[in-house]
Amino acid sequence: MVLYTKLDEVIKSLLIQMGEQTEHKYMQLLDIGIRGVKELSMDTTQQIKVVSLTVNDNLTADLPCDYINYRRIGICEDGQLKSLGLDSNMCIATEFNGCGAPMSRASGKLVNNENIYWSYGLGGGNNKNGYYRINKETNQIALSSDFAGGSLVLEYISDGSGESGEYEIHVFGEEALRSYIWWKHLQRKKNIPLQEKELARRDWYNEKRIATARFSSFNKEEALQASRINNKLSPKL
Repeated sequence: MVLYTKLDEVIKSLLIQMGEQTEHKYMQLLDIGIRGVKELSMDTTQQIKVVSLTVNDNLTADLPCDYINYRRIGICEDGQLKSLGLDSNMCIATEFNGCGAPMSRASGKLVNNENIYWSYGLGGGNNKNGYYRINKETNQIALSSDFAGGSLVLEYISDGSGESGEYEIHVFGEEALRSYIWWKHLQRKKNIPLQEKELARRDWYNEKRIATARFSSFNKEEALQASRINNKLSPKL
């Protein structure tokens, strides 16, 4: 069962309906379509992916390039995902080495000839697996010094781009994406009557509402299973 449609297919379908076959029109609609996939991914389709991230020497892990927001962060233990705890008060490294990379906590720094180590999340807390905080500035996950070790498992909402860089949309949101592209295509055209633009805008919001209702008809577990059907737990290099 095909659950996702490539953005390329949606655009080619629209071009046929418009009677257009030019490369210029394709690239124009592609740019609009990418924004549409991201718009729907944030609050409607919410494509879920699961990856295993390599932990860097300074106890950070790089977020995937298609990352929007996380659902769970943890480690895989005895076949179960054990969640880490969120610590919003964890210190974030602000010092960098000569190459511009954050200083490794393993190497620390010398102060008065003493080796002083970074301490993130040290102290109280009841999560034996460790704690995390999202560093939006560096697009990384910062981990506490009591992190249990091993690979970090991230369950997150993707912006809709696949491994090959191609964008795709769940079939529940396909018509909403088509309506978004058409509305944005008309929005800034001076020769299009305002009434036609308004009808296109209303059609987009109505199709988005229908798509949201379709996803809401799933229970939480069914929605996650449908989103993960083509996903595999794979290392993030």
